[in-house]
Amino acid sequence: MVKRDWWKVKWLLLVTWIIFIFGSYLYFWSGQIRWERLGNTFFRIFLLLLFLLVNAALGKKVCRWLKFEIDSFLESFLFSLGVGLAIFTPLLIGLGLIGLLNRWVVNLLFPALFLLSYREIEEIVRTAKTRLKNFAGLRTSPIEIVLVFLLAIQVIFGFFGASVLPSDYDGLSAYLPIAKEWVHLHRLASVPRANIGANLLPFNVGILYAMALTIKDAILAKLIHFGFGILTTIGIYALGEKYFSRRVALAAAAIFSTIPVVSWQFTTAYIDLGFTFYGFLAFYALINWAVSNRRGWLIISAVVSGLALGSKYTGFLSLGILAVAVLVSGFLSRKEKSLIVARNFILFVALAGVAGCFWYLRAFIISGHSIFDFLFFMLKGLSRHEAFAMAGTKGILNFGLDHLGSYPSLFWNVSMHSEKFRDPGEIGLFFLAFLPLLIFPRVRNHKVIKFLLCYAAVYLIFWGWSMPYKRGLIPIFPVLSIMVAYIIDKVSNFNKFFKNTLFTLLILALIFQIFYLAPEGLKKISERAEVFAGLTSQEEYIFRNDETYRFFKYINENLSLKDKLFIMNEVRTFYCSRPVTTIVLGTLGRRFPALRNSAELLTKCKKAGVTHLVLNTYHEDIGVSGYTSFLEELIPKHLKIVYQRYPFILYKIHYRVH
Repeated sequence: MVKRDWWKVKWLLLVTWIIFIFGSYLYFWSGQIRWERLGNTFFRIFLLLLFLLVNAALGKKVCRWLKFEIDSFLESFLFSLGVGLAIFTPLLIGLGLIGLLNRWVVNLLFPALFLLSYREIEEIVRTAKTRLKNFAGLRTSPIEIVLVFLLAIQVIFGFFGASVLPSDYDGLSAYLPIAKEWVHLHRLASVPRANIGANLLPFNVGILYAMALTIKDAILAKLIHFGFGILTTIGIYALGEKYFSRRVALAAAAIFSTIPVVSWQFTTAYIDLGFTFYGFLAFYALINWAVSNRRGWLIISAVVSGLALGSKYTGFLSLGILAVAVLVSGFLSRKEKSLIVARNFILFVALAGVAGCFWYLRAFIISGHSIFDFLFFMLKGLSRHEAFAMAGTKGILNFGLDHLGSYPSLFWNVSMHSEKFRDPGEIGLFFLAFLPLLIFPRVRNHKVIKFLLCYAAVYLIFWGWSMPYKRGLIPIFPVLSIMVAYIIDKVSNFNKFFKNTLFTLLILALIFQIFYLAPEGLKKISERAEVFAGLTSQEEYIFRNDETYRFFKYINENLSLKDKLFIMNEVRTFYCSRPVTTIVLGTLGRRFPALRNSAELLTKCKKAGVTHLVLNTYHEDIGVSGYTSFLEELIPKHLKIVYQRYPFILYKIHYRVH
C-alpha cells in the first residue's frame, strides 16, 4: 500500500512540474497571450459540461423514479440526457411565459437542479472515470487507433470553430437575434421586427441559446450546438457497438463527424445538430424497443421525438416514419393483437405530440396560421422551386410527376455538385460509393440494417420530393454512416485483400475529408486556433470574418438608445444593440408589403419612430423588392449618409425639409 501511494506521489510531482514549466513559459510569453481570453474559454467549457451533466442527472433521476434502468453507461447517459432536456426545455419555456427569463433566475436554476440531482451527478462522474480507465486498457487494432486519432482531430477542429464569435448567416439572422430579444424582454414575446420569417419557427434548440445568452454569451450558444454534434457522434458509436462491433461503431462515428457539411455545422449557431441529436436518439430508442419489447424505450422514443418536433419542421417527417414503424413492428414483426398495436401507436403519437406542440400552438395564436397549411405545401412538393432557385441549382431537377426519372440523379448531383445545394461543405463520397452495395442480400441480411435501410429510404424519398437542400440531409447522416461502416466491415470480411484495401481507403478518405475538404479551409482553422490559444482576440477574428460586426459596432457606439433603425435588406442583426426593425412596422400582415411610392415609405417610418435607415448595397432589392428604388427619391431631401462601410450605408432620416 505504501509503495502504491509513493508511486502516486511521484506521478503527482511529475505532473505538477510539467504544469509549472508550461505555466512559466506562458507567463513569460504573456505579451502575446491574454489570460482573460483563456479563462473565458475554459469557463465556457465548464458551463457546457455543467449544462450536460445536470440535464443527464435530472433525466437519470426521472428514469430511476420510473424504475427504468439502462445497463450500458453510454446509453444511460445519452437517454438520460434526452429525458433531462425534455424537462429542462419546458422549464425555460415556462420562465419565458411568465417573464422570468433573466440572469438571476436562470443562474439560480442550475444550482437548484444540481442539488436536486447531486446523487445522480456523483454516480455519472464516478462511472465515467471507471469507464475511461477500462477503455484505455482495451486491446485495440491499429485501424481502430487511427480512427480514434482522426476522430479526435476532427473534434478539435470543430471545437476551435465553436469557440469563436458567430459569423454564420442563420445564426446571426434568426436563432441568435430572436433569443437575444427574449433575453432582453425576459419573456417569449413575438419579435417579428427581428426577423419575421423566423419569428414563428419551433425553437426547442433556440431557447437553449437564450439560456446561453443569459448566463454567458453567443459563443456558449455555439458550444451547445457543437455539443449536440459530439453527442450525436457518441450515439452513433453506442448504437454501432451494441448491434454490430466496436470497429463498425468507430468507423461510423468517424464517417459522420468528418462529413464536411457536418464539420461546418460544428462551428455554427444553427439548430441542425440539435435536431439531428433528438431525431437520432428517438430512432435509437425505437430500435431498442423493437428488439427488447420494453415499453420504457417506446416512451423515451416518443418524448425525444417531441423534442425533435419542437426543434424543426422536419420533425414531422421523422415522427411520422417512427409512428409507422411502431405499427409495422407490432403487426408484422411481433404479430401482436390489434388492440395492443393501437395502444402503443396512440401512446407514441400522443406523447410526442404533447412534448412537441408548444411552438406550433404559439405560432397559431400569434399568426392564426396552422402548421398543416405549411405541411400540405411541402407534401405537394411546391417548395422545391424555392430551394433550387435560391441555391442556383435551377435545371438540375425538373419539377412535376412527368419528370420522375430525374429524381434518382438528385443523389448523384448532391454528391458531385454539392456546392450548388446551399451552405458550405460537401457531403463526401462515402454514401454514393458504398450504399448501392445494399442491393446484394448478403450485405443487408442483418435485422437492424434492414430497419436502418427502411428508415433512410423513406426519409430520402420525402427529402427529394419536398425540399431537397443539402442541410436537410444531416438528420439522416447518422443512419447512413452506420450503414456505410457496416458495409465496409462486411465486405472486408470476404477475404484478406478486401479487408486491407477497404480500411486503407476508408482512412485515406477520412484524411481527405478532414483536411482537403475542410469547409472553410485550413487557414480558417488556424485563425480559430489562435483565438482559442489567446494569441488573437475575438474582436480581431470577427472583424476579419463578419461584415456586420464592425458596422454595428459603430452604430452601438455612436447612436443612442432612443434611435431606431430600419434595416431594409439585411436580417443579420444580432450584433446590433440598438432598437431595430427589418420590416415596415404597421404592416405585419405581410412580410414585405408593396408600397406605392417613397412618400408612403417615409410616412410609415415616421409613424414607427424610425430615425435611421440601413442599406446593404450588395443585396440591393433581395427580399424587399421595390423598397430600395425609393431611395433615389428620398436621398436628396430626406436621407443623409452618417457612416459607410461596404456593403452597408447608414442614413439619418430627416422628415422635415428645410
